Amino acid sequence: MTIDTSAAVSETLAFYERFYSAIATSRAYAEFCGRVFGRNFGQHGFADMAQLQALIEALAVQPDDDVLDLGCGNGGMAGYIAETTGAYVTGIDISPSAIGQAQRLAAVRPDRLSFRAADIASPPFAPASFDALVAIDTLYFVDLDTSLSALAMLLRPKGRLAIYWSQGANPVVPIEQFDRGTLPPDNTDLARALQRRGLDYRAMDFTAADYRHAQLKRAVLLELRPQFEAEDTMFLYDNRMGEAEGVLAAIDAGAHARYLYLISLP
Repeated sequence: MTIDTSAAVSETLAFYERFYSAIATSRAYAEFCGRVFGRNFGQHGFADMAQLQALIEALAVQPDDDVLDLGCGNGGMAGYIAETTGAYVTGIDISPSAIGQAQRLAAVRPDRLSFRAADIASPPFAPASFDALVAIDTLYFVDLDTSLSALAMLLRPKGRLAIYWSQGANPVVPIEQFDRGTLPPDNTDLARALQRRGLDYRAMDFTAADYRHAQLKRAVLLELRPQFEAEDTMFLYDNRMGEAEGVLAAIDAGAHARYLYLISLP
């Protein structure tokens, strides 16, 4: 389900400003990310190192490709993509706190990284600026039809776009109201928007990986709860625990699926 109201955008920005400010100094969250995701990139979502590596390989990122990371957060994943592929990675995010952290990372590798604060719904770049785009759980808060058209224009011929997308019950659409007919990879909100835009795609199923990740997330959080309490960062704990338990309940009820969508331009 996409959300595009001004109130929702303001609420989302306020949360992520608080989130990135807190994780910059939270030792509990750093340990959480290292144990759950494989490395500490200040992650907020479900893309662990295995999923990130799968994205890089599926996207076939080449040395000297120009890559745009949409909703880059603090730049950790963008830095990893640049480090492992030799690509030049630009990242944008709506959170000034996240971009401030990312720009400190870019200062160390200006030959491979750059970041700027911007809305992914209207990325401030000229057409045909990039060889590949990456959206890791970041397109839930935009109008998909409008955004996909804008994103496709940013790609050069033969350009590629990789999107991690979870379709499922959530606090806005609870399990008892969720339409399970939208779970197949060609029926999700994202897939239907891609079809309307005439964009060719293929989908890889990561639902089982999502379930295992949520189980690990819950177990590690329970272990680390005393550290979060000692830091007075329980809002981080509560947010991530709610996310993990929500996904586990939805998958158990047959009301959640996760895919990596790969879109290629002619």
